[in-house]
Amino acid sequence: MLSSSNLISHPDRTLKMHLDSCDEISKKLLAMKFIANPFFETSFLEKMRQILVYFHDFGKATDYFQLKIIEATEKNTENDKFKKKREIAEYIQDFKRLKKRIVQADQRGADEDRLTQHAKLGAYFALTCFKETDPILDGILIRIIRRHHGYLTNFLMSLSWNPQIGLDEDESELLERQVACTAFEAYQQILPEGLTVRREDWAILKKRFLEDFRTMPLQEKLSQQPDIRYFFLQHLMFSLLLSADKGDMMLKGEEKIKLLREKQPLPLNLIDLHKRRAFGGKPSQPIDAQRESAYQAVAENAKKYGKASFFSITLPTGLGKTLTAYNAAILLQQAFIEQTKTDARPQGVVPRIVYTLPFTSIIDQNCAIFKEILDDHPDTSTTWLTKNHYLSAYNEQYALEAQSDEAEVETALAVSEAEYLAEGWEQEVIVTTFIQFLEGIFTNKNRDLRKFHNMTNAIFILDEVQAIPTKYYGAIEFVMRNMAAFFNTKFIFVTATQPILFKKQADIIELTDPTFRRTRQFFEDEQLNRMDIDQTLLKASDYGAMEEQDFIQILIQDIENQPDKSFLIIVNTIAQSQWIYNTLEKRLNLEDNQLLYLSSSILPFKRLEVIEAIKAKGGKRKIVVSTQVVEAGVDIDLDRVYRDFAPIDSINQSAGRCNRNKLKGRGIVKLFHLGKCQYVYRDTSLLEITKRILKSRPAFIAENQLFELNNEYAQAVRAGNTDLKNDSDKLIKAMQQLQLEDVAAAFTLIPDDNRFLDVFVPCEAAAEAIWKEYEACRKIENPFLRKDALKAIQPKLLQYVTRFPKKKYTIPTGEEKAFLIYGRNWKSFYDLILGFELKDPAIQII
Repeated sequence: MLSSSNLISHPDRTLKMHLDSCDEISKKLLAMKFIANPFFETSFLEKMRQILVYFHDFGKATDYFQLKIIEATEKNTENDKFKKKREIAEYIQDFKRLKKRIVQADQRGADEDRLTQHAKLGAYFALTCFKETDPILDGILIRIIRRHHGYLTNFLMSLSWNPQIGLDEDESELLERQVACTAFEAYQQILPEGLTVRREDWAILKKRFLEDFRTMPLQEKLSQQPDIRYFFLQHLMFSLLLSADKGDMMLKGEEKIKLLREKQPLPLNLIDLHKRRAFGGKPSQPIDAQRESAYQAVAENAKKYGKASFFSITLPTGLGKTLTAYNAAILLQQAFIEQTKTDARPQGVVPRIVYTLPFTSIIDQNCAIFKEILDDHPDTSTTWLTKNHYLSAYNEQYALEAQSDEAEVETALAVSEAEYLAEGWEQEVIVTTFIQFLEGIFTNKNRDLRKFHNMTNAIFILDEVQAIPTKYYGAIEFVMRNMAAFFNTKFIFVTATQPILFKKQADIIELTDPTFRRTRQFFEDEQLNRMDIDQTLLKASDYGAMEEQDFIQILIQDIENQPDKSFLIIVNTIAQSQWIYNTLEKRLNLEDNQLLYLSSSILPFKRLEVIEAIKAKGGKRKIVVSTQVVEAGVDIDLDRVYRDFAPIDSINQSAGRCNRNKLKGRGIVKLFHLGKCQYVYRDTSLLEITKRILKSRPAFIAENQLFELNNEYAQAVRAGNTDLKNDSDKLIKAMQQLQLEDVAAAFTLIPDDNRFLDVFVPCEAAAEAIWKEYEACRKIENPFLRKDALKAIQPKLLQYVTRFPKKKYTIPTGEEKAFLIYGRNWKSFYDLILGFELKDPAIQII
């Protein structure tokens, strides 16, 4: 009985069940990929995949692990059906009778947790089936198995100085004990034909990795090779293994079928049909003709140049870039399918469409638009769409379908399945952030890497691409070019201020017009000449800072002299925005004016209320004080915009909130300088470039001159940023040498800031109820169910969470070490309109 294949893997399945399921999932996922010739042969990838699957849990065949999992199975009340199976019950009974006392005696005085670890043993025995002559490939195989429950580390030695390929004496002794009580014969029965495992191979493995292993030759080989294929191989195979391993545990029945089904191409008329239903017959606005012209031009060029890899859509703000970009991606999806048709794959490969945005605040808006688009078409489903960011609530439809499959499925399990699909990017269309995308490549984290295999064969739309820090341009270009070469991944860069992301811009096809003649016309068209940028305040101060009191006098006078105009004032720090709001509140007649405030300091649900109030038609004249939180994706339209000094791309985004729909003649964007821009824009070279370019321009810059202005700025940034190349070169080198911890440390879009605390503000009855629900979730004993419950409540919870500066906030007693502080004393520090009250003008919150 003990030599049979009844070894247990989890409290509800045998090791054979788990490994065969992992094999089925990963085999299908890999078979659905298109792998181009510059990468590794598909036969090699398939061999490596199978070995990874069947050896990643080899260590579970030890008596140490079996005793542990048997005890867990007996305690598990949810899987009575499994443990009462005759063969499982007999196996458990025989193991306890024949081996339990021996194992317990052997463990006495030892570290039981270390003896039951299962990853390392399989990492080395896997090599007996992996007959490669390249030691780097051997190392990748070892590392993937060793680290499949954790983060990937630097290749040979982790930052904590633990060997990652070679063995030290302590590890060797541990593995020696595991080998002695491993059921080799039983495990061989699990392995498919062609794979073998033998106890006698341990002596050879031990000699190679303990006695003969030398770090320097392998390190030297790695440091001297420029081949980035190793990096992408490790990412791809690690991702496939994680998807299979977690997928087997989290997906049931129909959910597993959804994971393995071929993805559906989006209908070519999807956006056209939505446009007819949403806008057909409605009164035309002055710029509707230009929107349609741009839409048709992009569609025409997407069809014409669909075999290329890199595209841009450069259009003025307000010209419908979202629908235009989605339509282009659908046309490129069809081109991808045609490109990947072969005799072996006559249907071609259907790539996912991934829409990425810089801020979580605009993802819900984008996702709502595409959900409506899918609803409008008879041949599509909203279950094809998911959003993935830290505020995401997973697709509720998936959770409901999962529950209906089996009556006994718990809500927590349904959330887990939906979470798996969303975080793994398993649907046809994903709406996500730059962070999820880029930090899912430049990373060593287990959770982030699981979706990497779905980044291959994808079409990425990068909206507001200018938000990516310039210092990473070289590394991002390097990654994108290789993903295009290896996996035919395609990229669409969308913005009004197209940065020079690639050194050779000619490789990027501008979809409005590859010659840029028509692109220029969209910017210079008189119908889109909606506003002027007014530099008179900057020139008066010679582009230096002006006094706040002088500025407020000018602002108030302008507001009073223009009673029929709405105003938006954008400054760089929360402290300045609060001071301006408070001053205007005291000095303006609020019977005629609606004064509104918007910044990241106010609670997310309040922020949405303010945006809706700004967009509301009629009522009092609106005067909005804000930080740069309104720059991208917030669809608001005001007559006159005041913008504190910032880089040109940010100025351009702010200008996009001015006279957006050209309904009130001509708008004004007035630039000023309050001297705090360096708190937000730490790369001062961007500010210097902006100052130099603006100084060379007249006091008033018409919107139709912005195309040239933006091009000049982009070229100057690429040419003048000396740090750009250095930062990217370090990243590229770390990737080539498989130093994954170094890669993750060197790439951060939003740096951690320990100057602030996350505080829950219980400002209303609904918030109190959500906090009680949160506390109940934290008390759930089962860690997996607890995690699922917390994930489910997180979107609601975070609507009431904001950041307080540590130095200015008194933490309530008993909350000093809390991950999330319950701000029972919030009224002493926080205002629901303005956020955290910064009474000290020296404090600047960005």
